[in-house]
Amino acid sequence: MWDVKISLFIHVFSVATWFGATTLMAMFLRNATRTDDAAIMTNSLATAHRWNLTMMIPTSVLALITGIYMLMQYDANKPLWLLVKERVGSLFIIVFILVIALYGKKLLKAAKDSASNSTTASIVKRYIMILNLSVLVMLVLIFFVTTKI
Repeated sequence: MWDVKISLFIHVFSVATWFGATTLMAMFLRNATRTDDAAIMTNSLATAHRWNLTMMIPTSVLALITGIYMLMQYDANKPLWLLVKERVGSLFIIVFILVIALYGKKLLKAAKDSASNSTTASIVKRYIMILNLSVLVMLVLIFFVTTKI
């Protein structure tokens, strides 16, 4: 009984932290693109990518682990909202980790190699788009789970 409540607390805390920090990183990078200085944009992108690797990926893994643990407490007849959360949520976390780790590293390298401000700005905007899409998917999942459709 207590282990499920503690898991639920850790799960909700992880998802809330992940959601809020991802939103904050997108705003941080959006602010960096307004400077029109390639060095500042690249430095901001490197900082955001480092935060993603050191904070958001472990937080998302923690949400995945606690979510799987809580799902194991149900019997075989799971409601639809729980199946969606289990399958789409788990798949999203794995895709998020791969995209941030691999494609984010590629974007960071491209930004460091870029010579012009406009190219660096477009690279940073792609990273912002990835963060905004992940926030949107999280929002849809949170809505679906809380309404228990």
